[in-house]
Amino acid sequence: MIPRGFSFSAVNAGVKSPEHKKLDMGLVYCSQDATAAAVFTTNRVKAAPVIIGMELLPSQSIRALIANSGNANACTGDSGIEDARAIMRAVAGELKIYENQVVPMSTGVIGMHLPVARMLEKVPELTNGLGNDSMAFCRSLMTTDTFEKIVEKQVSEARILGIAKGSGMIAPDMATTLAIVLSDAKINTQLINKSLLNIVSTTFNAISVDGDTSTNDTLIVLSSGLVAVDWPEMESALREVVQDLALMVVKDGEGATKLIRIRVCGTKNDAEAKTIAMSVANSLLVKTAFNGGDPNWGRIMTAIGYSGIEIDPETVWMSIAGIETVRGGQISPHYDEQKLQQALTENEIQIEITVGQDTGSFVAWTTDLSKTYVEINADYRT
Repeated sequence: MIPRGFSFSAVNAGVKSPEHKKLDMGLVYCSQDATAAAVFTTNRVKAAPVIIGMELLPSQSIRALIANSGNANACTGDSGIEDARAIMRAVAGELKIYENQVVPMSTGVIGMHLPVARMLEKVPELTNGLGNDSMAFCRSLMTTDTFEKIVEKQVSEARILGIAKGSGMIAPDMATTLAIVLSDAKINTQLINKSLLNIVSTTFNAISVDGDTSTNDTLIVLSSGLVAVDWPEMESALREVVQDLALMVVKDGEGATKLIRIRVCGTKNDAEAKTIAMSVANSLLVKTAFNGGDPNWGRIMTAIGYSGIEIDPETVWMSIAGIETVRGGQISPHYDEQKLQQALTENEIQIEITVGQDTGSFVAWTTDLSKTYVEINADYRT
């Protein structure tokens, strides 16, 4: 279900090395000026495509996205900016649009310069191959991903298509991903720009695989504006699409065997609840315990305690997988360790934490941490 006005292509350009034969360079094209808004990594070290994207967006006249995997074009200085712009110019020339109507996106190894010559050779093939194969474009973004992340939704007559990549280096502050949401709905630039910040706060900024925030995180929304739609209905649908993409990313966490949902409530405000939830989500001891099926709920209590949020330990209540574990800051009289150990064999686990009687709340998602994660990242470049 492709939104009206958009087309896709993908090629192999040997971006990581000439020996890599997977799709690694992709193009999204809009047949007319598209409304665009984006959020980017909060990492102070930003990749060249992020720096350029922050200059270009928001906008009402974007026509194309050019993306590559295998090379992040990060920590490459002024030459990295020029490399990205050289590819933008080539794409613009082939499509007969302006250079600043092309947004670059990159993901992969940090500190390496793009193989510009190889990539430029593939630009005509990219532009000539435009069609409806959004799946091929999605695959061109993938690095350690194990499956394609695509979400489709319809709002009245308007269509939404979400595409994302991400598996490792996943943490709050935009998470670590490239994500693109396309629509043919008529969207106001200011509204979508403001809404996107709110949507990200409870979706991509609520997931963690390993606590690492990348140099390249980017989420772009593009709309061709060909279909009139009710804005509140559209905003709700966009939130659902972004939420689904975020959960796909965390489910595909490198080496992960479990998806863990953490809900914290009872804090003075939502921000405090988020701090506690992410403290638990990022705890290596918590994540390894879940990987081993070890019902070591004390590790969760410890993460709550060092979160930096002032709480009274005697107010803490917790359940894991529906089993009451802690009451009044101590082991619950209803706690059944054997039952909990059995529950931890499931692929999806819910943790409920209450730390007071106020109204603040937040939901975070994380994964366990496995030996496979270490193996993937120990050998990432070699």
